[in-house]
Amino acid sequence: MIQEFFNNLETLEIVLIIVPLVVLELALKVLCFSIIGNRGVRNLTELWWAAIVLLVNTLGPIAFLIFGRKE
Repeated sequence: MIQEFFNNLETLEIVLIIVPLVVLELALKVLCFSIIGNRGVRNLTELWWAAIVLLVNTLGPIAFLIFGRKE
């Protein structure tokens, strides 16, 4: 079903779907790195949170925002 959906799309349409998702992902990572650098973290060290945010796409930054930032 998903394959049929993407087979019917033009290249430009696929780019218009993917680009906002990539921008959102990068914005989340920048926000998290800013918080890590300026406010500090809890539960793990800054290095561990930075690795999680960098290596675990989408869920890493969300996990940091829920569990890792200082209140």
